[in-house]
Order: sequence, then structure tokens, then C-alpha cells
Amino acid sequence: MSSFSQASRRSPLFSILIALFLLAIATAGVIPGYFTQQWSWNTLPDVPHLSQLKSLQTDGLTIPGWETLHQERVEIGGHKWSVQEIRSLQTKPEENQQAPILVMLRPQTWNRDQPQVDWMDINGVQRWTADSQRRLKFTVNDLSETDNAQDQWISINARFLRGWNQRQTYAVLQWYAWSTGGDAAPTQWFWADQLTQWRDRHRMPWIAVSVLIPIRPIGNIDTAEATAKSLGQTIQATLMANVFPSNS
Repeated sequence: MSSFSQASRRSPLFSILIALFLLAIATAGVIPGYFTQQWSWNTLPDVPHLSQLKSLQTDGLTIPGWETLHQERVEIGGHKWSVQEIRSLQTKPEENQQAPILVMLRPQTWNRDQPQVDWMDINGVQRWTADSQRRLKFTVNDLSETDNAQDQWISINARFLRGWNQRQTYAVLQWYAWSTGGDAAPTQWFWADQLTQWRDRHRMPWIAVSVLIPIRPIGNIDTAEATAKSLGQTIQATLMANVFPSNS
């Protein structure tokens, strides 16, 4: 009787350990496939809003409160990026000679396209030294949740750093944007994508966003933090409203 009682007391813990072991096996089988793109299944679900994503790559993004001075599609690291120069509509005439802000966007354009080394690709093409890196978090109101009485806010966890070379110093804000959040780490999108595939039977579309704000040579990026956060919020909100609207 005593042995049976002890076994009964251990059984819940034993069940939990078994469940964790099976989860670890499943995770070990999925994550390497993500990084190597050698997926264990032959076909992947479709990516919604592909037309909007491809249009973004070609035409750039209309950002409320900002004027686009120039936009072009540029190949970086084997991928097509939209690169646009923007200036605030609140800019004073005497400030027009200042270097414009650059907004670089790489949207997902097919179902096997994964976020991987995009930040390294930008570092390589800019040939800059990257330092002073830290995280910059901000929130965006999800206006698609109109049925709820309370506002719905999503969190973005971007990387904020200084990139400089002999020509220019930038305060750089970078993150992967999707319809329900955003993060500089591709693994965070991976889990959002897995949940979307399981729940909705389609991929979670994503867009790599890199914002380059000119600052004085080898300057402190803290001087650009307010601009970076405000512009980051506007870009994320615009993408959520126009590129991958509700229920992506």
C-alpha cells in the first residue's frame, strides 16, 4: 500500500516530465528546420496580403505626417528592399538642408521567405561601425479591435543603435513588424507564425523595418530617441492598418 501511495504521488510529476520531454522533441525538430529552411513538411500555408506586401516593396510606404522625397527599390544581401528618404511635414524651411531620414522596408513576398540576417546585410552595405546598441520598446494602438470597449495595445521590442562610417552617423531603429506585434529578434516572429499556422492555417506575414536617423558625427543616439519612438509607432500603425489589416 505504501509503495502504491508513493507511486500515486509521483504520477502527476511523472506526467509533466513526459509532456515536457515530448515538447522538447517537437521543438528540437522544428527550430533547426527554421534556421536551415529544411522544413519537415513539403508545403507551407499561404501568406495573406501578398499583393500589399509586394506593392510595399515597389512603392514604399505613405507615412502620415511625413513627406517622401525619394523612393527606390534596392537589392541588399540578395533581397529587394524599399528605401525611401522622408522629411517631417513639420520641418521648418531653415531645416530643409538637413539630411533626410531613411526608411528601409523588406516585406515577406512568398511563403518560404524567412527573416534571418537582415540587420547584418544592412551593416554590410553601409560599411559602418555599430555600437551603443540597446532595446527600445514602444506600444501601438491596434485600431482593428473595434468591437472591444477598451483600446488594444501591442508591444514592439526594437533594437536601437548607432551606426557610423566616414560619411554619416545614424541613430538606427530596427524591428520585424507583423499584425499582432513586432520584435528585432526573428525567433519572436517564429512563435507568432507557428501559432497563426496552427490557429488560422496561414502564415504570419512580416516586414523588416530599418529607420536611419542622421545625427551629428559620432553623436549620442539619445538625442534621436524621441523621434525614433514616434516614427516607429507611426510606421507600425500604418503597416497594421494598410498592409496587413485585421486578422492577418
